Amino acid sequence: MSTRGEGQRPEGPGARDVDDRVATHTRRGFLIAAGTGVAVTGVGIWLSTNSGGEGDDAGRSPNNPRALPEYEPVYERAVTGLEVPLGFENCADPTVRADRSIAGRDRRTVGPVIDRFIIHHTGTTSDQLDFFSRCNRRSSAPTFYLRHDGSVIETIRPGAKPSSTGADWNWRSVAVETLDFTGAPEYTVTPAQLEEIAQMIAWLAGFDGRTLDGVPVRFRIDREHVITHQETWSGTECPGPFLQSRVDDIVARAQEIFTTS
Repeated sequence: MSTRGEGQRPEGPGARDVDDRVATHTRRGFLIAAGTGVAVTGVGIWLSTNSGGEGDDAGRSPNNPRALPEYEPVYERAVTGLEVPLGFENCADPTVRADRSIAGRDRRTVGPVIDRFIIHHTGTTSDQLDFFSRCNRRSSAPTFYLRHDGSVIETIRPGAKPSSTGADWNWRSVAVETLDFTGAPEYTVTPAQLEEIAQMIAWLAGFDGRTLDGVPVRFRIDREHVITHQETWSGTECPGPFLQSRVDDIVARAQEIFTTS
């Protein structure tokens, strides 16, 4: 995550004491799930004991733990959109969203565009929506937060500049923060998460040559346009070895979704 919207981020937000229950969503099986090292049976057990939209003892919704204003998400597969206090120029005075027309540490003026999809991981297996629902210490603001079952929370609108990758990338990208299923050293994710990342990429490609949430899109499904955090900055291992080794497969799956949809 980055500081005040433009810095680089450490590996992840770290574990938090937050509600780990999630809403269960049915997803098509991911074609490259075989050999991922994630036990599908184990995923099913986890979902059966930790899913559901009910609140906790304090009445908090697991999909909106801080009772933030909600909106109809731009990404139609998302569970909800949350008006989180992230992606602002000044987290202490959250009034103005970071502008996609400003880029780099030198704050140069650029033409707003979305031409990259950037994959991150949380660096922890503990649910992080509470962390992403407040002006956290790194002002971390991914576009999407992706849970173990493949469910997505849109934490800022795609038209807003994320604060996830770094000054030279935030202005031109959308970013997904993927909740790890296991910890170090592999930081695995589930087949449902792999499938949903591919679905997101295919969705974004549908806006190529058009606008998404008011921002022009120039995006193709290939390894130039689909990248990971470590490919933008050598100072991080994000999104971990498991996801990094599967980006080519994710791209191939996204191409299949796009051409058959």
